[in-house]
Amino acid sequence: MSFVARPLPLLTSVVAFVTLELLRLAATVLSGSGAVEVAAVPALACLAGPLTWWLGSRQALTVAVGVLAGARLLVQFPVGRSEPLVGLALAAALASLVLVVRRAMGDAVAGPGRVARAIGLAVAVDLALRLPLDLLDPLWSGQLLGWLLLLALAALLGPLARAAQSEPLSRPHGGAQLVLLGVALALYVVLLGAPGALSAVSGLSLTATGFWLGAGALAGVALLSVPLPARLGAVGGYGVPAVLPLAVLLCAVDVSWLAVPAAVLGLAVLPVVLRRALAVPLGFGRGQQVDLAFAGAGAGVAGVLLVVAYEFHVVPWAVATLLALALAAPAFRVAPQPPLARAFAPVVLAALLLAWPPLAGASRGTPEPLPTDTAGGMYRLLTWNVHGAVGQDGGLSAESVRRVIERSGAQVVVLQEVPRGSPGSAGFDLAVFLERRLDVETVWSPGADARFGNLILTSLPVVDRETAELPRAGGDMDRSYASVTVRLTDGETARIVGTHLHGGASAEPRLAQLEPLLDEVADDPSAVLAGDLNARPGSEEIEAIEARGLHSAQDGAGNPDMDTAVAPPRRVDWIFGAPDIAFGGFELLETRASDHLPLVVTVFLE
Repeated sequence: MSFVARPLPLLTSVVAFVTLELLRLAATVLSGSGAVEVAAVPALACLAGPLTWWLGSRQALTVAVGVLAGARLLVQFPVGRSEPLVGLALAAALASLVLVVRRAMGDAVAGPGRVARAIGLAVAVDLALRLPLDLLDPLWSGQLLGWLLLLALAALLGPLARAAQSEPLSRPHGGAQLVLLGVALALYVVLLGAPGALSAVSGLSLTATGFWLGAGALAGVALLSVPLPARLGAVGGYGVPAVLPLAVLLCAVDVSWLAVPAAVLGLAVLPVVLRRALAVPLGFGRGQQVDLAFAGAGAGVAGVLLVVAYEFHVVPWAVATLLALALAAPAFRVAPQPPLARAFAPVVLAALLLAWPPLAGASRGTPEPLPTDTAGGMYRLLTWNVHGAVGQDGGLSAESVRRVIERSGAQVVVLQEVPRGSPGSAGFDLAVFLERRLDVETVWSPGADARFGNLILTSLPVVDRETAELPRAGGDMDRSYASVTVRLTDGETARIVGTHLHGGASAEPRLAQLEPLLDEVADDPSAVLAGDLNARPGSEEIEAIEARGLHSAQDGAGNPDMDTAVAPPRRVDWIFGAPDIAFGGFELLETRASDHLPLVVTVFLE
């Protein structure tokens, strides 16, 4: 007899949770890959069909879950996060999810509802685990929590898969409709369940955003067990599916005051819509194996489409809305269904998960502040392109970034390519992560979008701050700058401007972007301009800067022949000072936490 009364819903939750993890991992590791590697992920997920043909339904599920457990163990080790292994792990997760949901769909009335509830609980668990860690997934932390989670998953996956074998076999109609599982998970990971991105867009704190998203996930689980009022009739039947694409659209257009309410609404209705959509059988008439192969491959494609749309800024709001419409369309064909039985335990569990993050967050350790002594009219400055907090090994490098900043001794830190919920950085918010651990004031300036941009953080008193957009001028994406004026120990003030200019081959956009920057700093005797200027020594852009009287820290106090970026090697990161500024103690710090190296220098106000 199974150690749980109904193993399939629990197995669905566990596999869905692991799939959410691996979707974020794959989006990070594969973000720098070519089209062939990315396309291989959904292609491998189609193995759900051949496995069923080769081994039969019972054995195929066990084998797929076994491969998933092994792959999840491998990626816990940093050396296991190579592109092939991560692609295999995600494909195994998607294939396992398709197979276990296929088994759970045997009850034509309650099956789709139990699946939707199980996935909703997986989302709630996922949020509850990541929020106390400031969105640093336990998989990336490499600490005790990550290994404990892995052991818990291993302890659940094997016994649950074996217990599912004893469940009565059923042959529900269709199977190709399970492609909608990938749509639902993509919307959860990239948009509706992405606290970092929604916090950056809305301006709400990460804690507040996480609370509201947790409440939305709780509502989504609870609504599956609440009967639709009879007076709503057909209006309610059509209205609920229509709410999902509308909520996704409002969430994706990045209107600050709409983003979080729209995401909460989307989280609340998505399980209901998924339940009804899964109840619509879809098949190609060529057997279960073809249907499951299509479902596995299509589930992977949905995730890839949405991640690529956000990473490359290809009308992401339109792609997200189209996916939501694809999920809602079949739901229109199904009338409102009766509430699920046995609702007490899932709803109570979801409520407990909502209460967990603030309790766990209260136990966070005290921050380790940066130095504050600037006596003598000098301060230490660091500038660094952190490459989305993704290291040279393709893994999330948040802890390494923090350690580099701490060891630099800098009082002012200027960062570029800072992720705030971008899919290619596992939905991570580096700005909040550093702010809470270093006890600093921050100035954030969105770049390509609200999820990616420039950050200045400082341990010194802030006198003034400013952010502004730069002219695009035909460049590759929107650009901006952040400026902060700080007060030193002896009462002097110093201004630091950080930016990241156009990265293409043409110099014209960079020259246009430099004009307002030079107007800001050239006449300020205390000003420093720092960042990734994407300009080489001797270029027209560097000559334009030097013509305004600014001078380079690396050329004056360091080795001009050293490259500041490593893949490929080039010198594109700069620190420029006004004529009255002097530099000393210049260093390029060795680290693999980014494809750029940090530049550190002591700035003297003369």
